[in-house]
Amino acid sequence: SHLAVDGLCILDGAPTTREVVTRAAERIAPVMPTIYGMTWDVVESPTAINVAYTSDALPLHMDLVYYESPPGLQLLHCSRFDEAVTGGESTLLDAVRAAERFSEAHPDEFRTLARVPATFMKEHHARDRPVSMRYRRPHFELNSRGEIIGCFWSPPFEGPLHAPMEDVEPYYKAYACFERFLEDLVSEHGWTQRLRPGEVMTFNNRRILHGRRAFQAHGGTRALHGCYVNIDEFLNQYNVLWHTHGNGSGARNPAMGIPRVANQDHSNG
Repeated sequence: SHLAVDGLCILDGAPTTREVVTRAAERIAPVMPTIYGMTWDVVESPTAINVAYTSDALPLHMDLVYYESPPGLQLLHCSRFDEAVTGGESTLLDAVRAAERFSEAHPDEFRTLARVPATFMKEHHARDRPVSMRYRRPHFELNSRGEIIGCFWSPPFEGPLHAPMEDVEPYYKAYACFERFLEDLVSEHGWTQRLRPGEVMTFNNRRILHGRRAFQAHGGTRALHGCYVNIDEFLNQYNVLWHTHGNGSGARNPAMGIPRVANQDHSNG
């Protein structure tokens, strides 16, 4: 219920062996395959094919937004984080709540980002499995009541804007405004933590923005092992468990909290 209601859960005391992340994921649902395989390592590499595999800072973002259906849950298992490593803290921020605050503070810019489609893309042909993926959608999706049911934000993986000329300037103005808004918001309402070996951080990739502070290895190693779970598979398991172990009235019972998964379901808000 923490994942469904709050979007985040951290397990500690896990072994630091490679199979831990898949074993943890499979307690929820099958691992979701992607262009990065079933699992992947987040370790600094001189031949990095992704900015995540460097020591650079990662801005707040969601993963694989160039998929029609981006991953739901992301699991990151910390297998090693040497004391010599400085920096590298993980940062998280609730994108839905941030978007709600943004709509109140900057309604015109919010409406622009909810109307004009952004371009999310991944173009990388110099790899074992070449990738050419693009998907266009607005940064915010609303239901018929005007409630936010989807957020899409991934600056490292955005391409050229394709929009009528009259939308170009308003879009980039709104984009810059929201970017600054997030930077200000994360210091007060975000979550920053240095993961410890044996911790498994699981969060809703559709709802929770994640990033990383830059780090210096100083001869040490920062190593995470990750995988994804499809959002529908997660919700299915959540609903089944509630019907099995709850009172059978469904997953919306207030005693468990209200699931808010930002999966574009128009019954949610």
